[in-house]
Amino acid sequence: MIIAYWNTQRASGLTSRKLEPQARCMWCCQQIVQWIIRTINAHQLRPSLIFLSEVSQGGGALAAYLTDKTGYPARYIAVGDRNDNASPCSFIVMWREDLKPEIEIVGVSQKRPMVRVRLEDLTVAAVHIIANPDKAPDEIFGDIAELHGESQPAVLIGDMNYAWSRLKEAQPGTSTSLAAEIKRLFEWTPVFPSLDATFGKYTETLGLVTQVLDYMWKSETVSRVETVPPYPGYRKWTMIDHAPIAYHVFQNDEDELMTDDEDDWGDDARIR
Repeated sequence: MIIAYWNTQRASGLTSRKLEPQARCMWCCQQIVQWIIRTINAHQLRPSLIFLSEVSQGGGALAAYLTDKTGYPARYIAVGDRNDNASPCSFIVMWREDLKPEIEIVGVSQKRPMVRVRLEDLTVAAVHIIANPDKAPDEIFGDIAELHGESQPAVLIGDMNYAWSRLKEAQPGTSTSLAAEIKRLFEWTPVFPSLDATFGKYTETLGLVTQVLDYMWKSETVSRVETVPPYPGYRKWTMIDHAPIAYHVFQNDEDELMTDDEDDWGDDARIR
């Protein structure tokens, strides 16, 4: 199945900086619709799960728009902050209508929340980790520890706010990197998104500064994961500060066979 995530966050001085928050989110939703069509054309397989984060502005209306334009059920998950206002961690979750997901928010009172989606044979969680590289590793570690208790294969996707280039660096006060420690304790590994950068920000002194902040982690029980470029020549991440990422998760070592429902979805894009 294909799983996608997009942090629709702020413009951070990029091309969309003059757009109001709702307009910026709407622009992202329109791109999601186009991405679904292009993914079906390229892979003959419809994305199964799509997560959008940073959708606190008009999330309910955006979810309704996405359902109307794509046929996917879309649920707006309004997460409250410490003052019970709409948190920037709020999510929209979209799923293929033949799935019956069990959706739950985990950890909202202790940290940045994680959206956990349990499917029949796979658990998928999405996160928007705290934007502090000193604190982000603890949240990533905690979320993977939570998911490690799942009785089935699991993956974690989202904005990790911890640069890919730092995953193998020793953590402060230790000689062990975050990736090595997670591998040792849980047998989970990160999966590169196959984009040169997933985050970009203009600064007055350095120009455009980019990093890979958005990626996936997988449990050892997930046999194979392949990245799915949003579409050929994709560079629209410069329109907003984060790029969409997507992965094809296989649940066995062989080529994945489509179910009848998946085949029907691939044959009929059903974009209205």
